[in-house]
Amino acid sequence: MKTFVVILGLVAVSVATDLRTRSNFNEFVQKYNRKYDSPSHYQERLSIFAENLRMIEQHNSEGHSWKMAVNHFADLTHQEFKSTYASGLLNIAKVQGGAPSLTKKVNLKDLPASKDWRDDGIITETKDQGSCGSCWAFATVETLESYLAIATGEDAIELSAQQVTSCTPNPMHCGGTGGCSGSIPEIGFTYSHMMGVVTEEEYPYTSGHTGRTGDCNYDAESQTAAVYNRGYETLPHNDYEVFMNHVATIGPLAISGDASRWAFYSSGVFDGCSYDKNIQINHAIQVVGYGTDAVHGDYWLVRNSWGKSWADGGYIKLKRESEAVCGTDSTPMMGTGCEGDGNSVQKVCGQCGILFDNSYPIGTDSVSGIKP
Repeated sequence: MKTFVVILGLVAVSVATDLRTRSNFNEFVQKYNRKYDSPSHYQERLSIFAENLRMIEQHNSEGHSWKMAVNHFADLTHQEFKSTYASGLLNIAKVQGGAPSLTKKVNLKDLPASKDWRDDGIITETKDQGSCGSCWAFATVETLESYLAIATGEDAIELSAQQVTSCTPNPMHCGGTGGCSGSIPEIGFTYSHMMGVVTEEEYPYTSGHTGRTGDCNYDAESQTAAVYNRGYETLPHNDYEVFMNHVATIGPLAISGDASRWAFYSSGVFDGCSYDKNIQINHAIQVVGYGTDAVHGDYWLVRNSWGKSWADGGYIKLKRESEAVCGTDSTPMMGTGCEGDGNSVQKVCGQCGILFDNSYPIGTDSVSGIKP
């Protein structure tokens, strides 16, 4: 009799849990306007949502330095998430880092305890790449926006991520085959040097809804670009001091990182990239500052391109050690290689490898530096 009562109790708990999950899923469907094309598709996504919800709740019960939450990725498998939102970046071996003046030793004690470039009016609103692997294009325009604002002393303006996505060639297939299939910010900076980039208002972003790169609709003869640059520079790979000095005193950086486990990040200081496991550089973002959390310690402030509803207004805080801590990326062709470069393993430092590759435009202005 006692066994029967226990079984009934377990069934009741299971039913209640299942009803709660379904209720949460229906709220998710309504909030994010999900449309599923059949009852079987609905059940498939419900099952995925349930697994993600269990993972989120288990993580939050374990006392980590960062929290997870249900968001617009909750009906995607881990592989589906990675293939669209954390895919394609860069071939580091072909990019030589840093001007000589940038490699001098830096006394970190002389730098401010915190820095947030949003306070200087050079960071635009959070953007959303949508269902297009165009993170590289967003990292490009976000950093161009910042350096144009620094150069002119005016508030940052929104530049066209769609132009960069649709118009930038990627003949060596670095970080992908171009457009929604991946590329690198360095190629974006090279394109903006040659052609310039118009405003978001003039050439609005559409690939996030279509998932397609789209044809290039920019005409240099009839349209006037809002920004040009003379080129770009990269900092020395994995150099903690130079990286921090740049963020503290010069400006934001277009950077790369392993975003494989960022999907459900909500708040706190993220330390979920293990240095003992493969760090797969697969996503382009922008670092806009650093600081210290009273409970969880030092962090880098990183701006993502997954919309304002993700995490803290579109930002993630990544753990910042006091020196470069390193691991390896043994799968560079999953997002960091160019065709035929022969890379197999590369040393990457910083949480999620963010000290490995970083770049910024030079000579950013509203007037082209190219003479006719």
